[in-house]
Amino acid sequence: MLSEAQFRRELGKALKSKSTLAHPILMELFQPKKNPQLLRLFGMNTYPLTRMFERYVAALFYNCPAPSFRRNLASNLYEEVTGALSQTDGHLELMQKFLRALGISNEEMERAEPLPETRELLEFRRKLCEDPARYHMGAAAVMIASEGQTIQKESGVAPHKAIAALYGLSEDDIQFFSVHAEEDVDHVREGFDIVCAVCTTEKMQQEAIATVRDTVELFWRHYDGIQREYQRLGGVLTTPPPGLTASA
Repeated sequence: MLSEAQFRRELGKALKSKSTLAHPILMELFQPKKNPQLLRLFGMNTYPLTRMFERYVAALFYNCPAPSFRRNLASNLYEEVTGALSQTDGHLELMQKFLRALGISNEEMERAEPLPETRELLEFRRKLCEDPARYHMGAAAVMIASEGQTIQKESGVAPHKAIAALYGLSEDDIQFFSVHAEEDVDHVREGFDIVCAVCTTEKMQQEAIATVRDTVELFWRHYDGIQREYQRLGGVLTTPPPGLTASA
């Protein structure tokens, strides 16, 4: 087996293996110019991820084989559902508040169907979290790879702050992103602790590492789906894909 220090390093490498902030559709979204169509599309396709997330955490709490970690998972779930620890609202309600600030109605939210790539990401995590035999993989997918999406670093102003300034959104409107930018640092740390504790064989360690990589790849494909839909609706990317220059 890998030592715990080695295992943590490999999990960290897997988490950083593909930064979704470099995805062309996010690079386009973070341009300093208004693109309401793309922002609405981004929001509507983030909503299904938020709607399911508390269920993943609930399943991880329910199936947790290590009692010492259940308290943190219970706190995570309590915050996800109520927002009480951050003195805000439940995280689904925070996302709904953001979408309403973009002019999206409750009826539009509920009618929205996940894109195929988004559904693949949703189902991948659900199946792992609901399977006690693959608990180590579910925890890796949710607590490390998924929670880790919001702690990716870029130079300059945080992306959600830049978007708020560009579109005239208030701090209240973007609370969903502000709360996660702070909380998920601790959640990822807890994820590393849980996965290290429950992986008792080298096979389990390698499965957890592979799951983090697979989940990051599925997030990338989720953004591929948004890009495809954006272009189907007539949107044009003005930022070059990774590896190309603006003149290519």
